[in-house]
Amino acid sequence: MQNIANEIADLLGCPAELIPAAAGGSAIYRRYQMLQRQGQGSFTPVVIYPTKQLLENMQRNLTAANAETCVEYARAMLPAAQAIDPLQLLQQRMNALVQSVESVEKLLGEFLPARPADDKNRLCQSCRNHARNGVLIAQCPTQNPWELPLFVPMGGSGLCPAPVEQAAVLQFWQQHVQAVPVVAGYDIWELLVAQPPMQVFEAERLALQQFAFAPDLVRQAHRDDADTIRALASHLQGAKAWYFYWHA
Repeated sequence: MQNIANEIADLLGCPAELIPAAAGGSAIYRRYQMLQRQGQGSFTPVVIYPTKQLLENMQRNLTAANAETCVEYARAMLPAAQAIDPLQLLQQRMNALVQSVESVEKLLGEFLPARPADDKNRLCQSCRNHARNGVLIAQCPTQNPWELPLFVPMGGSGLCPAPVEQAAVLQFWQQHVQAVPVVAGYDIWELLVAQPPMQVFEAERLALQQFAFAPDLVRQAHRDDADTIRALASHLQGAKAWYFYWHA
């Protein structure tokens, strides 16, 4: 696995350090926070789970763009990301998803009872669960966190949006709720959110966007009572950490 981490680090084209799993989730997150403070004005850190699948995804996207490193890829693809209308993209994805749904009302569902948001150490817990082989923390040469999908170019197959589409949507969310990506894997993104929705209508609007972006949030919800858009909205009220995944 260390060889794979080294290969990913080489592909990144920017400084990256490997932190062993033995360091623990809290230590990984503390290091991320330290780099976040140090990087203001020059780079944005991102925690990466190094896996064979991620390496293959990155290689595929770089090859398609004729880029040798992720930094080259990001610079080449940034104009394409900026040209995308994120709301139009999400509406197109929603239209395609709804065509395969038997009942839109069933998909919308009902709101769940409000629960206090418990996002403290959310990312630390994620590191404990997923970083069994350690993590890379890359220093991506951008001041815009929403550009990070271009520096860790996963996705672009199945229901997972292409990196430029991910970046366009994350730019929209960064502007509106100050959501910034922090953790990347071959099929996941995790974000921290400074201004989460507090009102029901805001949460429902966001849940519709998130379902269009990552339908497995609803389709493969871990709880039986959470497999609707309004149930997702209930979880988003006040939530300062978001987790996206795209299963095959």
